[in-house]
Amino acid sequence: MSNEPKLKLRDGLITATVWENTINTDDGEKTRLSIDVVRNFKDKDGNWNETSSFSPTELLKVSRLADRAYDSILEQRQAEKA
Repeated sequence: MSNEPKLKLRDGLITATVWENTINTDDGEKTRLSIDVVRNFKDKDGNWNETSSFSPTELLKVSRLADRAYDSILEQRQAEKA
């Protein structure tokens, strides 16, 4: 497993990150992808933090980032099969 994300997409302060994880199964190693979606914000002391809580007005950005991540994953899988 790499500590580097496979893909990182941003829209303003919201980021969708795709991670690749290798897991051991009875059939051998398999690769799984997972996606984190977070919003960056500054606290009252000016320090940057992340949260997975979104306001109603941010949900469209979250949805679009998730859609872009999904499309990118599909494109990569299709390219690997070719």
